[in-house]
Amino acid sequence: MANQNIFEELFFQAEKTNLQVLMDKALNEKDLDKKKVLMAIYTYAIGKKQEELLKNKEFVI
Repeated sequence: MANQNIFEELFFQAEKTNLQVLMDKALNEKDLDKKKVLMAIYTYAIGKKQEELLKNKEFVI
């Protein structure tokens, strides 16, 4: 159970992180494995931001 809390906190922090900063960190990371993780976190975070945007009743496509 304790590990689940760690992951929930990670996802929460990813959603609150500045996307530009996260992308910059991912693009400038030298370690390929770390870069993949950072890109996955960025993809998750941008997906959450898009979900929030689409839920906005004032949003029009």
